[in-house]
Amino acid sequence: MIIKNSIRQLLRMKGRAVLFLLLLLFASGLFSVGRGFWIINQKKTEAYESTFMTVGLVEQKAVAVEKIKDWDPEKGDYRMYPRQVYGSYHPVEVLDFEGAGYLSGPEKRVTYGAYQPDYDVYGREDQIGGGLQLGFILEVTPLEDGVMNHRKAQVNKVWKGTGVREGDIIRVCDHYNPEPGMLYADKTYVMSLYDDSGNHVEGGLEFCPIDIRSTQVGADGKVLPDEVGDDYFCEEVTEGFWESERSRRWRNWIEVYDYPNHIFPVTGTCDIQLMMPFYTGEAYLVSGREFTEEEYAQGAKVCLIPETFARKRELAVGDQVRLPLLIADHSRPAGINFSMYGGGSYVYLNAKGEPYEVFEDSPYTVIGIYSGTAVSTIDEYGMGYQEVVIPSRSVKNSDEDNIVFYSPMRGSTTSFRIENGTIEEYLSKWNRLGIDDIEITFYDKGYTELEANISNMKQISRILIAAGIIMVLLVLGYFSWIFILRQRERTAVERSLGFRKRHSFLSLFCGIFLVMLLGSAAGCTAGSCLAGRLSGSLGQTVYYDTSFGNSGRALTAAASKDAQEVVLDTPLQTAFQNVLLILAAGTGIAGAGIVLNLRQEPMKMFGSRKE
Repeated sequence: MIIKNSIRQLLRMKGRAVLFLLLLLFASGLFSVGRGFWIINQKKTEAYESTFMTVGLVEQKAVAVEKIKDWDPEKGDYRMYPRQVYGSYHPVEVLDFEGAGYLSGPEKRVTYGAYQPDYDVYGREDQIGGGLQLGFILEVTPLEDGVMNHRKAQVNKVWKGTGVREGDIIRVCDHYNPEPGMLYADKTYVMSLYDDSGNHVEGGLEFCPIDIRSTQVGADGKVLPDEVGDDYFCEEVTEGFWESERSRRWRNWIEVYDYPNHIFPVTGTCDIQLMMPFYTGEAYLVSGREFTEEEYAQGAKVCLIPETFARKRELAVGDQVRLPLLIADHSRPAGINFSMYGGGSYVYLNAKGEPYEVFEDSPYTVIGIYSGTAVSTIDEYGMGYQEVVIPSRSVKNSDEDNIVFYSPMRGSTTSFRIENGTIEEYLSKWNRLGIDDIEITFYDKGYTELEANISNMKQISRILIAAGIIMVLLVLGYFSWIFILRQRERTAVERSLGFRKRHSFLSLFCGIFLVMLLGSAAGCTAGSCLAGRLSGSLGQTVYYDTSFGNSGRALTAAASKDAQEVVLDTPLQTAFQNVLLILAAGTGIAGAGIVLNLRQEPMKMFGSRKE
């Protein structure tokens, strides 16, 4: 009876009740649209955060450019080409400054060469004929005296190489030397040569010398002086030569001749996403898992291997593989020096003319196998052929006696990762250091532009939420005043007729609560559904970075798909939550008004102006 009476009293003011219903519907809808935008954008941000990453590539810039002369045998003159000149090499530690906020890195990755004499890296399935053609080590006797310029010589002995036999007549020419050395017909020479016949018009076999001086670098990045002079590519063979100390380097060179056929690249990293192929999605796991944070930090002996390597070695996730690290390249990534057509082009002799020795040999557990774009050509930002990836801290021993090349930081080897959306903050702090010869290039797959779009949506949602809250409170407050505070005489009559306070409370509250329920339910449901539709249409623009190929498009498309799924995520649940919030506010406002009425004596309320 009390509830029916409350509704009957409300229906006596139909116009105001309908107006209250419509205004509350609109206000709750506005609030629900704003809150829906906010929730959707929060979930979109989470979806994008799991896909987008911001990495910085670091490059030390040259301070000058100098001209280098190189002899051009075809023109018979010097060819000039530029070479970059650097100041002192900056260590990667220069990037460790206060407030940098790195998620991983910074790191300068080292490419190691793992040597396994029983493993043929370039087998018949990779190379026609099997293995790499690495040149020749021959003993030859010139047919006449003269400088090494198209000079004919007879092959006396083939130490290394195929395609040349003893007794063959070849031409030896130091093409790229304007002052080639003398050869004498009454002497025999051991030479390291490569076949250059295809680059000359004259028929027959023509060979160019290979300089076998060491490229070893010290821990300070400076090339160690070799014990032999410039252009060391031949030595006179005299009686007892091969038993003498003078032949030591040549015997060692013969020993390491075939090393490139048994060496594959190994790269250490603190985050595989700092390697551009993994960052862009050109390299991806096909089985197993990535490294964990603990494995990175502790330097666990675990590795990721490519499918080709797994197939050739018959390895699966969980198996172990030994990685005997022989050399360390602190200059070039594996992608620029190891392809399926050849690689590992190093001089495997140190500055003393001795073969490098393995400085670390440990078994690694395979935890993942990756695949991706085939490495068929040299690509500085690609993966090397059969490149194995390990946590950088897993290499425990020093490589200072095995460094074959060293160069300043370059984008393909030096990088770090920061939080999305913090590029400007990072650069502001970095620029305060005043280091002018280091250039940092950021890639975020378009997150910066996307973040601006999301930020605008958040701003809109804040405005709609604020406007909705203000309007809801005004509507609730105004109509609570009309339906409750201006109903003092009604409350006085009910109290005089013997109504208890709780009965009078229900008499006033039930009707207005019913209107609040209907208005907020309809408005919030419509607003939540509308928020999903509007957010979906406003979020159709896709931003992505294609600096490293189109793979960024696929990643951004995946993130956009996740975002679109967020748009349709339980609008009725959001509407229900909004209804509860509005009903709680309405109950508080109406309840407060009713309590004020009930605190007054009935006789005093009769003095109020009649409705």
